[in-house]
Amino acid sequence: MQSKKGVIDIAEEKKKKDSFRLYADSSVLDLARQWYKQDNCNSLSEYICKAIAFYSGYVANEKNPEYLPKAVISTLKSIVRESEFRQSRQSYRVAVELSLLLNIIAASNKFPPDEVRAMRETCEDEVKRINGTMRLDEAIRWQDS
Repeated sequence: MQSKKGVIDIAEEKKKKDSFRLYADSSVLDLARQWYKQDNCNSLSEYICKAIAFYSGYVANEKNPEYLPKAVISTLKSIVRESEFRQSRQSYRVAVELSLLLNIIAASNKFPPDEVRAMRETCEDEVKRINGTMRLDEAIRWQDS
């Protein structure tokens, strides 16, 4: 509905509903009666409207494969968020351990700055070559060679 100034009143638009007869198997209606409250719907009609919207999205997905239902998008976002959180936590732990090791090595050895620079360049080249998958036994073998 439009107000005096031609602005659409959204509250009035939301209240506008159509009524129609629904013929359905009693088993289908029993399912709707069983589940509508658990979906936080205030009425059976609200549940049926949500079901129609959901199924319409499903049908649209078959015609337009780029469409993803909201539930799938929400689930994927949640999975990515949890994965990022775990990776961040693990990266923090690794950084703490690395800092500890570097400080222990620095405290127990006195390396000249030019040796440290040369070792860093060598290590960067090695890490690039092996794609970041270094193990202690390989480092020992490499140092001994």
